[in-house]
Amino acid sequence: MKRLYTNKILLLALIIFGFFLPKLLSGKLPIPSDALVGLYHPWRDNSFDGYNAGKFPVKNPLTTDPVLQTYPWRFVSIDYLKQFKLPLWNPYSFSGEPLLGNVQSAAFQLSNLLFIVFPFNVAWTSQIILISILGAFFMYLFLQSLKLSKQSSFFGAIIFPFSGFFISWLTWGNVTGTAIWLPFILYCINKYFESEKPIYFLLLILALTQIFLSGHSQTAFYICLTITLYLVPLAPAGKNLKKAMIICGSILLSAMIASPQIISALQFNSLSNRNFDAAYFPGRLDWFIPPQNLIQLLAPDFFGNPTTNNYWGIWNYAEFVSFIGIIPLFFAILSIFHIRRRTLFFLCLAALSLLFGLINPISLLPYSLHIPFISTFQPSRIIFLLNFSLIVLSAFGLEYFFKKENFKKNSYTFLVISTPIILLILLSKLSPNIFPKIELLDAPGIAFRNLLVPTMSLVFVLVILEIKKRQTKATILYSAIIVLTVFELFRFSYKFTPFSPQNTIFPKTATTDFLKSEKKPFRILATDRRILSPNSFIPYKIESVGGYDPLYLKKYGQLVSAWETNQYSQEPTFNRIITPQNYDSSITSLLNVKYVVTFDEINNPNFEKIMEEGLTKTYYNKNFLERAYFVPKIEKSSNDKEELENVIQNVDFKKISFSQEYEFTGGDISARVEVKKYQGDQIVLATSSTRSTPLVISNINYPGWRAYIDGRESKIQEANFVLQSIIIPPGEHNVLLKFAPKSFYQSLYLAALGAVLSFVIFIYLWRQKYQ
Repeated sequence: MKRLYTNKILLLALIIFGFFLPKLLSGKLPIPSDALVGLYHPWRDNSFDGYNAGKFPVKNPLTTDPVLQTYPWRFVSIDYLKQFKLPLWNPYSFSGEPLLGNVQSAAFQLSNLLFIVFPFNVAWTSQIILISILGAFFMYLFLQSLKLSKQSSFFGAIIFPFSGFFISWLTWGNVTGTAIWLPFILYCINKYFESEKPIYFLLLILALTQIFLSGHSQTAFYICLTITLYLVPLAPAGKNLKKAMIICGSILLSAMIASPQIISALQFNSLSNRNFDAAYFPGRLDWFIPPQNLIQLLAPDFFGNPTTNNYWGIWNYAEFVSFIGIIPLFFAILSIFHIRRRTLFFLCLAALSLLFGLINPISLLPYSLHIPFISTFQPSRIIFLLNFSLIVLSAFGLEYFFKKENFKKNSYTFLVISTPIILLILLSKLSPNIFPKIELLDAPGIAFRNLLVPTMSLVFVLVILEIKKRQTKATILYSAIIVLTVFELFRFSYKFTPFSPQNTIFPKTATTDFLKSEKKPFRILATDRRILSPNSFIPYKIESVGGYDPLYLKKYGQLVSAWETNQYSQEPTFNRIITPQNYDSSITSLLNVKYVVTFDEINNPNFEKIMEEGLTKTYYNKNFLERAYFVPKIEKSSNDKEELENVIQNVDFKKISFSQEYEFTGGDISARVEVKKYQGDQIVLATSSTRSTPLVISNINYPGWRAYIDGRESKIQEANFVLQSIIIPPGEHNVLLKFAPKSFYQSLYLAALGAVLSFVIFIYLWRQKYQ
């Protein structure tokens, strides 16, 4: 029996690895870097793999975020960890921002061990594959804990990593890296209720901690919600109630252990503009799941596919695709005809996910009431729970299919799944006028063609039913079901998932080589999103005033908005992508912008063209201010509006700065400052001045930055709306500025307490069980 179990797990891993193997053998990795070299400059100005400059093909332009967000953020985290430093600050985007406070950086995810051991791109690929294998393995364990057969458990396990939600987010790493823990957590809960073995309590703590650390808050929230609902029918009273309380306590303990991440994220969120950027507004079509997109349960490409450039549905495809395969869906529906107590929970969970995923008065409540945290979630992503529930139901359905000879229910199920497909085929051919008219796209033709594969899968279902009627050996029938399911899921997954040649993953260019080689610190300004697209400069360790993140500091957003519009605004005037273009403003120099990268010819004597690479031009800013400089006068402002209006007046920041905290008038000064050492989260300066003078540092004045003058802590005060300033006494001094937030170090005590309490409770449970 044990050998059979091992063989199933090994086969599961081999099938999943087999999905990646052909691409790996051809030298391609699961990251959409084809989008980097195919869409953005200066890479687009170069030739790769024999394609002319500007002609590199992009498989899936929808999946750019892994190369513009998760890869760069993980790169920074790993870079810190390899230096034995805490990954707290990201100096590269938005003129600097918290790194750990950005949950998606996944600084303490377990899979980061791979990055410590292996080269980054090898670790990235290993992580993506390992997440898929672990997800399947965890699903197998969970289905086994529901007392399903090994065959049914294997069937459900093989579906999970190739479901619509999982494939849509596969190359991100953080979303799926969080999602895989749900089945393992439920497995631990089942096993603990069944055996009360303390080891499952410890495993539960590990898994729960990882959902907080793996990089996706929304998925973690859905997992916590599912756990809560799962416990309700398990613990009505008595001994089970005590077990349920221990499970609930494990959630609290895990949150304590993960508190350095959680508290950093809450602080960053409170100072950010997240609610403004992500809030729902009436008439927004891409927020909830459009009801018509439930067709994607049957035909994922009914509305086309971004990989074939023929998607005509509501943007975007990845947010709405819920496909788990026609054959698995058949068995999921079949389980409803055999509804039992064990399947009722998952049917209810599927219904609940649709209730909150589709627009209705109930699902609108978090947004109309502006409930903190939840109101920033895009509700369509609850498809995760819909997929999960349907996969579990499909495993139950397969179990019933083999155990019960009920041909009538099999026929009813086939009618339920085949009727809408047949109707859609008829509509696409006989009533094309009901489809929207889209220039250059034949919507009914696209729909019809993409219904052919689901129709073929329906034929497979008919073949399966016929084999069942003929009383064929169960092993033959089961093997046919697995092979056909793998075929349709692999086809769907290959179509959407981008794999890119290794030489396209942040390759060298003349522009990046030049900027990378220049003495730091300095920042760049790229005047177009298509040039060094926000965050793409991070793997080159180039700092920028731009960035791409739904989570950014509100005050920095206000500064950039005022910089662009030349007027004060209480709310930023842009969304999550920040690309300032007003290089003529004095704010360009204020923010330590030494180079402007642009498509334009700049006819301004203050800018000197340094180099040109294809369409990409790099200009030197002759007036740029160093990262730290002395200023003889600080003018006090009474509020944000007054200070920001002063800052955008194109003043000479070497002569005057502004602050709401203090004023200073010292007259002429003789002072100098030199950067002796620079790292992203700290800077060492040597200063000399004849009198006490304000030193302005072009660091974002975020809580947690600390300053030391000759080893003694000195107060950092705000200057120029978002920057830092320190009063430097006369004479020569060494000044250290470093990012060391007290909130983080205090949270380490909370994390240690959580770990100690977990161990104490484990010992208590061990003695209760075995003594």
